[in-house]
Amino acid sequence: MWDVFRLKMSRVFTPFDLGEKFTVVPKGHSVLEDGRFQITLGYGRAFGSGQHETTTSCIEKMEKMGPLAGLRILDFGTGTGILSLAAVSLGSDMIVAFDIEHDAALAAVNNSKLNGVREKVLIFCGNLDCVLPGCAFDLILANIYGDIILGNSKLLFSLLSQGGTIILSGIDYADSTQVKDRLEGLGLNCKEIEFLEDYVTQVWFKPAG
Repeated sequence: MWDVFRLKMSRVFTPFDLGEKFTVVPKGHSVLEDGRFQITLGYGRAFGSGQHETTTSCIEKMEKMGPLAGLRILDFGTGTGILSLAAVSLGSDMIVAFDIEHDAALAAVNNSKLNGVREKVLIFCGNLDCVLPGCAFDLILANIYGDIILGNSKLLFSLLSQGGTIILSGIDYADSTQVKDRLEGLGLNCKEIEFLEDYVTQVWFKPAG
């Protein structure tokens, strides 16, 4: 179902464009001079090669936000770290990324090194409870299942700053309405809902006051 990123030397993907601004290339591939941001991914075991519709959708929503300079970003369930790497390219240098899977967190660390941005992304293995209470993020990225979003909805709301945006994807059609109702009940404003081929992306805004 997911495009789990389990690359080996004998099975290397070829470069491909992602969204309007990015090209994803495998480790060791020569950098393309085509004006697009390059995201290099190494070999590992984690979700997020960039070829799945949910990853593509999240990248496209981030691009629409314009420059991310100065934004504090939380990447919930980072996988390969591809969304964090894209956020750095779009201007952010204050990113916290985590995954519950050790292999995924390790892949994210290695990919941040490959892209020369290790100092801009704090990566750890754990869950949302590990984020210190009182932290506030201007943008939260969560490309994960709807039931995980529902189970962490109150904590996500508390970590989102006033005026902040949350981009959610990986939501099953069956969970989409429940996620929408839960977030509306918490006081978030819906900016966009996009129905993909198999999943749903939702974008929310936390009003001031």
